[in-house]
Amino acid sequence: MDTGKPRPKRKAQQSRGQEQEQGRAQKRMHMHRNEATLERARAIDVVGLVEARSFEINALQRAIDSARAAGNSRAFQTLPRHLRRRAASHNAKRVPVRLRERAAAEIRKSAQTSGGQPAAAKRSNRYRRRRSRTVRGEYERRQAGRRWLETHVWHAKRMHMAERWGAMIAESPTERSHRAAYRAAREKTFVQDVSFFRTLEITGAVDAVVALLRRHAAPGCPVAPGRRAAPLTLHRAGRFPLGCLGPAVALWRPAASDNAQTRTVWLRLHPAHADAVAEELATDSKNVQVTDISTDLVSFELLGAQSTCVLAAVLGDSSDPALCGAETLRCIAGINSPAALGEGCVLALRINDPRLRFPRGLLHSPTPICADTAQLDAVLQHWPDTADNLGCDDAGLWDRARCAKDVDSRPSDKDLNERRRQSLVPGEGLQCLPGVDVTVPVIAVRSGPEALVGARVSGGGGSSDGLAHGWTLLAPRGWGMALWMALIFAGARAQGLRERVHAAFEAGLPSFPAHWPGTAAYDLWAAPIAADALLRWQRRPPGKRVNYRALGVQSPFFPPFHTFLGAAAPPVVYPRTGPAGLECSMRRLRRIHASAASKSEPAPAEELNVPTPDIWLLTGERMAGIVRAMLQAAPASDIEGGDGSAFERWARPLLDFVSPVTDALSLLSSCLVRVRLVCSGRGVPEDNAPVLNPCAGDAAVIIGYVMTGSFSLARGCGLGIGACSLRGLFALWCVSQPASASRKCPRVHIASLGGAPSADAVLSVLC
Repeated sequence: MDTGKPRPKRKAQQSRGQEQEQGRAQKRMHMHRNEATLERARAIDVVGLVEARSFEINALQRAIDSARAAGNSRAFQTLPRHLRRRAASHNAKRVPVRLRERAAAEIRKSAQTSGGQPAAAKRSNRYRRRRSRTVRGEYERRQAGRRWLETHVWHAKRMHMAERWGAMIAESPTERSHRAAYRAAREKTFVQDVSFFRTLEITGAVDAVVALLRRHAAPGCPVAPGRRAAPLTLHRAGRFPLGCLGPAVALWRPAASDNAQTRTVWLRLHPAHADAVAEELATDSKNVQVTDISTDLVSFELLGAQSTCVLAAVLGDSSDPALCGAETLRCIAGINSPAALGEGCVLALRINDPRLRFPRGLLHSPTPICADTAQLDAVLQHWPDTADNLGCDDAGLWDRARCAKDVDSRPSDKDLNERRRQSLVPGEGLQCLPGVDVTVPVIAVRSGPEALVGARVSGGGGSSDGLAHGWTLLAPRGWGMALWMALIFAGARAQGLRERVHAAFEAGLPSFPAHWPGTAAYDLWAAPIAADALLRWQRRPPGKRVNYRALGVQSPFFPPFHTFLGAAAPPVVYPRTGPAGLECSMRRLRRIHASAASKSEPAPAEELNVPTPDIWLLTGERMAGIVRAMLQAAPASDIEGGDGSAFERWARPLLDFVSPVTDALSLLSSCLVRVRLVCSGRGVPEDNAPVLNPCAGDAAVIIGYVMTGSFSLARGCGLGIGACSLRGLFALWCVSQPASASRKCPRVHIASLGGAPSADAVLSVLC
């Protein structure tokens, strides 16, 4: 046994085995490390990756959607609903600028045929061949035979337009605004474009002009030169009280800016009788020149409690604040109602271009109040004499040549918009630049009940709450739209002709020509309305319409004043009264409506100059006061009885005022007295309803007719404006009890056209 000696061969074998084992271990360790790395590589954070690449992913998605939609939709179809426009598929200008090039390319491509050639142009129709190439030319073509006001395009988008008296007039708003118009007239302001009114300029020696007006005006009308606008009732020369033409307003040129030997006066007339008045004055004038300057002026009528505030907001930017008119306007800007000022007051101003800055609305600006109460009291008591004068060297609105020159030399809207773009403060008004901008002469006239009735009225004419008080603004032609937009921005509510007539009705005042029977203008107004009402009644089935024959109604469509007074037939043909009128053929009614309506053209002069029928309307405050006194007078012993002599003795005060004639009884028998009827209980008056004497017993005695009747928002009851015969009022006076309230407030019955019970009403005489 060998001990103590090493065995090297086994040791070398063990070293090699250990090295191999270590290599295998390292290999296994490396494999395990690779497997762990692979496991970590397979665990991806999807949320983090998407959040980090959200912008690229969204852009890719949009690109995919756009590419998909490019082949299936047109350029205008890619727009949202609120940006799409009608006819955008063949008009590239109706799409935004960013898509306009693509839309034009699509339009060109769609216009080609299948072979790639351009499609043949369609043959133009007759309308396209005849139409104008410009918008202005098209507007001029459409105005043939009818005059457009300067605000026509603005009104045509918002109101129903009607052709009246040779002009296109705003009839009523397209929105429901019956009560809103009443509230505007009572509490705020509404404005109407009355540029369709006619203006006649009379120039000549003072004595000749005054004599001409005196021959045609009713007795008592102020015709002498003065500082205020004077109401007139015009008649044919030498025919008073017959031959009534209608109301007018006279405005004298200030003497300081006119020759002392020659004076000028303007007559503001309703277009319904302007032609007849112009021809009557032209045939009767000697050494006097009569000129129609209607197209040289624009005019607006403001009505309501805040009309003075609106006027001050629009005309406050005066070119010369030191003028008397500008100082007076600043002083009265804060009054609550224009009724506080005397009617007929005149303000002459020269303001800066109203396009430079628009006034702020009354709701957003405090109402200016005059700091000097003593000055305000002085203005309210005594209107300044120089408020209608701009100075010795400035004729203002009376100088039509300078007004026309200023309109031609004023900056264009494009230039003003460029100045606004260069302004540092957006929305700020522009400053008036001397030598660049022009000024506008205007005249503001305080209007009210006197202008409606054509005579001086005491105590407001019995109008309700100042509903008929406001201002009339006159300006040169060419400034209509600028002033109109300024009035609208100031807070005035735009209204039409129907709302203006309704405002006068709510005030209890008559309107021309609807409430002026006995004049040619009234016949031309009422006859087509009656024919149209009868046409509508005939179109209804017999079982669905009122049977007027069974109810005994003789004239349900118009007041038969001529038949009622036994006068000759009017120059304009009305439908016949009685059962024969209800059976009138529709062909004849259409002929009456077409010939008598005259809605598209003014009334011919020869038709207006036909002598008026032998009925006449009592007008003026003096004659109305005489009739009121006659109704309140106690019965005298020499008046008792109902014969003709008693009637003549009762009407002696009125006959003394009218020029004495040989046949006085016939003259008084053909007289109509305008009355206001206020219902004292239930019931609402209807148009054309008869007015009955309540004390006539079982027999219904007609004493007059209602011309306009409706429910009054101002009074909360039925209201009517009608006309009664003087003989009917005499019969009412005879049966009234002496020394009773019925003499001061006569009571009548208003019949119903539909068979309902009659309504009780209180009668009062209107001037």
